[in-house]
Amino acid sequence: MSEEHKPFGWWYSPTYKPVKDGYFVGYKESVEYIKSVLNEQGPFDGILGFSQGACFAALLTELLETRNPNFNHPPFKLAILVSGFKPIVQEATNSMLTKENKLKTPSLHYIGDFDTLVLPKTMLALTEAFENPVVFRHSGGHYLPSTPTSKKAFIQFLDTIKAGTLSPNPDRATIRLESE
Repeated sequence: MSEEHKPFGWWYSPTYKPVKDGYFVGYKESVEYIKSVLNEQGPFDGILGFSQGACFAALLTELLETRNPNFNHPPFKLAILVSGFKPIVQEATNSMLTKENKLKTPSLHYIGDFDTLVLPKTMLALTEAFENPVVFRHSGGHYLPSTPTSKKAFIQFLDTIKAGTLSPNPDRATIRLESE
């Protein structure tokens, strides 16, 4: 099978595969590819990522928000992250996804309470990297739910972005939508 047609699903932690440059295997290539798409086909209003894609989407949101000079693209207006998590080795991505440096991009996080691939506490840790995360919890696992309630949460989030009414909640870092 040619390299072009080989399936590719993950960039790997240095713990599992040897790393030449201190980054996850495939991470830099992924960033370069997405950078070219953003620069050639953008601008894009937002980003949606699932699982490791949500991890990558959060990292990309951070790169755009910090106005990385390598990107000729404005920050996203929104991020939708499903079963997302922070990078396991933050040094491997030069990420600042920390509680101290919160991202201002409005974010919607879907969290499955019975997810066994990415534990709910791990997904909640990613929400802490955002200034005002909106969290939708569902009673399922590692997937984006398609129930009426989850669709309503999605539409409600987009409506708040469109109206510019998403604002920080002074009592909690997380606004809870009607969950399942």
